[in-house]
Amino acid sequence: MDEGRLALDIETASPRGTPRNFQNTEKFELVAVGLGHRVGDDTEIEVILRDGDWSPEHTATLLRDVVEWCEKRGGPVVTYNGEFFDEHHLRAWAKEVADEGIWSEAPARVDALFSDHVDLGTLAATAYPHAVRRNREIPALWKACEEAGIDQPTVWYDDYDLPVGYLDHLGIDDSHVKGAHVGEALGERYVEGVVNDLGHTRTHTELTRLLVEYAAGDIEPLFSLHDAVLDAVAEP
Repeated sequence: MDEGRLALDIETASPRGTPRNFQNTEKFELVAVGLGHRVGDDTEIEVILRDGDWSPEHTATLLRDVVEWCEKRGGPVVTYNGEFFDEHHLRAWAKEVADEGIWSEAPARVDALFSDHVDLGTLAATAYPHAVRRNREIPALWKACEEAGIDQPTVWYDDYDLPVGYLDHLGIDDSHVKGAHVGEALGERYVEGVVNDLGHTRTHTELTRLLVEYAAGDIEPLFSLHDAVLDAVAEP
């Protein structure tokens, strides 16, 4: 596959409480977006972080940065379960910032971004139907990668110089980062650090590095999984 492709994966927080409906954008805020662009064997990866509080002005800035990054490179956008989550929420935030009079072009620009969207969740369900759990429509990303023989990087907490008791205080007792940790604790703590100008502190620096490396971690696997599922569904 030689044409350019984009990959996109959002990281969110829920500062207003745990969401019951994962498509209720009012319960989610955008924290970071992992982005990738691949042409042939060359892959560029970038993570864009929120640079302010939860106000729609900062949502608009992050959205604009993401859209412009993708527009400069071009190509179809690859996500995993993006129709349900990433694209759904990005469109809702675009409408919000337009309705607020902050960025009127946001809906049209996000529409254009997803005009050639490839949701790998749907393809993975076709390629690996045995990997779809009961009462689910698509396999979990880790399971799809396992079926395809693709390694997903693990982000270990021990690799970061966080204070003793920091994770315990946040209710995290796992040894590696999970998406739920970002959504329930780490994302909100990161934004608190930005708002309180803690960028000079070791803790905020390490938390930022952790979030960047976690957000970047799924981008390369998305490209590899795209190739794998296309090959799998093309097999007779």
